[in-house]
Amino acid sequence: MNLKDLKNRHINYDWKTIFVGVKENYFSKDVISDYAIELMEIGDKSVIVSELAWGVSDEDLDKVMEKIKSNYFPHLDGESTILLEENRKLRFICLSEIKERCKEENELLNKIAEFYGNHHYPEDMVSFVNYMPQDVPTTIQDLVNRFDKFLELERVRFC
Repeated sequence: MNLKDLKNRHINYDWKTIFVGVKENYFSKDVISDYAIELMEIGDKSVIVSELAWGVSDEDLDKVMEKIKSNYFPHLDGESTILLEENRKLRFICLSEIKERCKEENELLNKIAEFYGNHHYPEDMVSFVNYMPQDVPTTIQDLVNRFDKFLELERVRFC
């Protein structure tokens, strides 16, 4: 995923989004410099933005992430509601892309399950993860319908 995916869905983003996206592996570290360049193009002349526009090495990533946090949102901890909401926003984009790419229901459900496992098993996704026990007998179509309903609620929230 990259910044274009957020723009295409008209999703607002800032340094918190970038921070969470890199930390949770929605984005590669290159998105940091991409965003810095965007900011420079609209007139941000700050030293940190200029430095970040040159790119981030693998060795410096942890330091850069700490610098972003301390400069742009030092009062937020990793479990703050604001950062959790940023994660949720990125999850929506990623799941929307999975939905668009997968035309066959089993493939869709397998990709959702893979996402679920790779993103700390979000509790609000249990009802449409194909390997999770369900409260009532459930068909593939039931799981897909629950996923569609979930995605629509998230779309309303973020778009």
